[in-house]
Amino acid sequence: MDTQVRTAQFNRLETAPRWVDRLFAVLVAYTATGAALMLTHFGGEAFNHFVNLVWSLPAALAAVVICAVTARRAPAGDLRRAWGSLACALALYLVGECIGASTWWLRNIDPFPGPGDFFYCGFYLALPAAAIFLIRAAAVRVPWVQLSMDATIFAVGFGAFFWFLVLHPAAQLHEASVLKQVLSQTYLILDCVLLLMLGVLLLTGSGNLGGQRVPLLLLTGFATMFAGDIFWSLAKMRGYYLPGDSSQIMYLVCYAPLAAAARVQLKWLNAPPPSVSQSVDALARALPYAAMLAAFLMLVYLSRGDVNGPANMMTMIVFALTLLLMVRQSVALRGDALVREQRAARMVEDRYASLIANASDVIMIVGPDGVLRFASPASERTLGLKPAEITGRSLLEVWVGEDAEKLRAFLAEVAATPAGTVGPIELHVERGAKRYVVESVGSNLTQDPAVQGLALNFRDISERKALEEQLRQLAFHDPLTLLANRNLFRDRVQHALTIAQRGQSCLAVMFLDLDNFKNINDSLGHDAGDRLLQAVAHRVLQTTRSCDTVARLGGDEFAVLMEGIERSSEVGRVADALIAALNVPFQLDGREVRVGASLGLAISASEAGAEELLSNADIAMYHAKAAGKNRHVTFQPQMQALLHERMRLEADISRALADQEFFIEYQPIVDLGTRSLLGVEALVRWRHPEAGVLMPGRFIQVVEESGQIVKLGRWVLRQACRDLCAWRRSVAGGAGLRLAVNISGRHLQHGELVHDVAQALSESGLEPGNLVIELTESTIMYNTDSNLERFHSLKALGVRLAIDDFGTGYSSLSYLHRFPIDILKIDRAFVGSLTNSDNGPELARAVITLGETLGLETVAEGIELEPQVEALLALGCVAGQGFLFAKACSLEQLSRSPFVARRNALWSTQVRNDELTPTGRYRALKAVPGRTAGAA
Repeated sequence: MDTQVRTAQFNRLETAPRWVDRLFAVLVAYTATGAALMLTHFGGEAFNHFVNLVWSLPAALAAVVICAVTARRAPAGDLRRAWGSLACALALYLVGECIGASTWWLRNIDPFPGPGDFFYCGFYLALPAAAIFLIRAAAVRVPWVQLSMDATIFAVGFGAFFWFLVLHPAAQLHEASVLKQVLSQTYLILDCVLLLMLGVLLLTGSGNLGGQRVPLLLLTGFATMFAGDIFWSLAKMRGYYLPGDSSQIMYLVCYAPLAAAARVQLKWLNAPPPSVSQSVDALARALPYAAMLAAFLMLVYLSRGDVNGPANMMTMIVFALTLLLMVRQSVALRGDALVREQRAARMVEDRYASLIANASDVIMIVGPDGVLRFASPASERTLGLKPAEITGRSLLEVWVGEDAEKLRAFLAEVAATPAGTVGPIELHVERGAKRYVVESVGSNLTQDPAVQGLALNFRDISERKALEEQLRQLAFHDPLTLLANRNLFRDRVQHALTIAQRGQSCLAVMFLDLDNFKNINDSLGHDAGDRLLQAVAHRVLQTTRSCDTVARLGGDEFAVLMEGIERSSEVGRVADALIAALNVPFQLDGREVRVGASLGLAISASEAGAEELLSNADIAMYHAKAAGKNRHVTFQPQMQALLHERMRLEADISRALADQEFFIEYQPIVDLGTRSLLGVEALVRWRHPEAGVLMPGRFIQVVEESGQIVKLGRWVLRQACRDLCAWRRSVAGGAGLRLAVNISGRHLQHGELVHDVAQALSESGLEPGNLVIELTESTIMYNTDSNLERFHSLKALGVRLAIDDFGTGYSSLSYLHRFPIDILKIDRAFVGSLTNSDNGPELARAVITLGETLGLETVAEGIELEPQVEALLALGCVAGQGFLFAKACSLEQLSRSPFVARRNALWSTQVRNDELTPTGRYRALKAVPGRTAGAA
């Protein structure tokens, strides 16, 4: 982890509290005062007991608190565990000190071994864990072979020193009991081990521990404690230990460096790792040599009785030779380092020379007088100039091209610019019959001793310039259809507006958007979609005038610019011709594909600009889609407000779904003969907090385009099933009531409709045969093979399928025969023509006869007049819905309708579902008790 990442990580932690600094300052002053009092032995033994109790214990407690705060604020991991273990160790040591001090104070004895030794032993268990965690938290990369050797030298050298100076003499004392000797030796051995571990930590570098200051302070603190243990152990075994002597002073002073280490660590948590000072680094590197010196001094000490002996003299000679050998090795290493540096410098020079020789760019050095001093080999490939022939000549004289004066001005500008880079500039070079374009930059390096001239760089950009020219041509045309693109079309519109305003003529802009192109593109693939767009572009070109500009704006959007318009009817005729041309099926991969088109027309006004005209055409096109697609709409000023409302509704849809602003009303489906209730159709409404209750015509298409229609359809399906199951208990024969739910084409194509239907039936308990899924004719006929598979999956659940608004689309009788359809719903347009058109009954009769031929039931929609009911009954249609009977309302309101009352009067017994037709009527008259003939 580099310094920047580590800095960002630790800056997220809280800053160190100021009270820690104040507590540390009090600790330092407290220990200094206590040490001074103990050194003076002021007050005798009793007073020294008091000093030990009042000074040592609070100092230890302060050190524990600072270590605990550091552990609490350290990041999770080895660092937190290390300081937590250290705080725990010091806390155990503090408890042991409290027990020893209180025993002495109350009973005037300091038993050894005593109860406090249990906590001292715990201290020696927790402290190695802290040292191990600190070594792991260091997380620095070190040369492990060198570290192992240094650690071995450190351990052996100082280990021998401690053994012969402390441990071995203490073991030779026989005055103390065996238990005292064992415990004292254990404390001393553990002290040696801990100091060695901290020394190893100092050798690692400790990059994540605030440099080497933290290990150095810890080593100082525990070394002071260890020295106190030496004096204490020897005094205990000899039996003359008294409080207030040198060991107690060391025990008191040791807390200051330990608390300082925790304070340094705490401050480093919110700052980058400090750089290691040279003195501390030198101290760490000198530790192995110090260990070696300690071992040598111990050897001299042990042989002090025979200093002039041959063995001792030889030992000193070997030690001196070893030092000289080490100095000689360091000198040799320094010489090797210089040789490696020189070799590396030569490698860098050779590397740069190779890069210049093989670079594709031309590098030249020109003197202030214009004379060429150096030219790279690339000058022959790029400029046609051989370096050997042009070196020493003026660059302006050898330059071949028409831009010699431009080059002269460039050289003068580079010479006048003392710092920075000048350029780039483009220069043309003639090489034989071809012309090339090069790009040049220059820097004034006359003050650089290695250059002392103008450094120029030339790059061949001929291919790039050719590509830019090609891209400039493509920038104004669509690569797929080769029509004008949006940028060129906008320029043409602006130009046409300028001409029209001068000549007092008009122009018109058409925006054309294909209907259902996304479904075709997703189902047949993008390649087929691209071929369809090319075919559409061809038809649009054939249908429009030769003087019109046709453009593809992107996706499935096209635009047409018509200039020289005398009457607006001309625009309408072209728009009608475009719609008719695009309604003719396209042949793609042997398949017949149908697409429609929605057109928005905008005719220029005298003060209109290009952007405003394009925006008006776009708005009109969206209104054409909202009006039912496959038509053209001319822009009107009020459409702008309607578009803003549409955008507002689109922004409110997500909130409406979350806040449950949608609700369902139900329109009854009645038996035309008996006027009894057969079922209901669920119709969604939106209770908008500002616009009031909105009908589906205001928001369904917005929900479709926003991608929320599947979510809304799933909610309507589940809620309607629950509502009907809860309400039908109050209606006679309620188990036979049908529920019709409209499903969008997107829910069928891309949603998990089968799963949603199954889940709605399972949650509500509604019988599958009572649910009627209604889909529009155009939705069913799109992607028929895939839809057929989905329909069979729905039929496997047991639900019924109905075609809504039948007769308005492009149904194929062969596909209708294959589809598992149960019900045809006659569109309101055919129902309305029964009473206001001469051929109205024939159209309705054709639909009803088709249903009878295919074995389907028919339901008439939009019934508003009694004569329409009579005509439908005469034609054989016996079920319908419309405002003549009731508008959509809540189920509670429907309970009070005459259709429910009529059903309650006719249906006195429950019947099986298989006895009913798909619309909920009896299949045949039967002698069923309590059922009248009118129920049929």
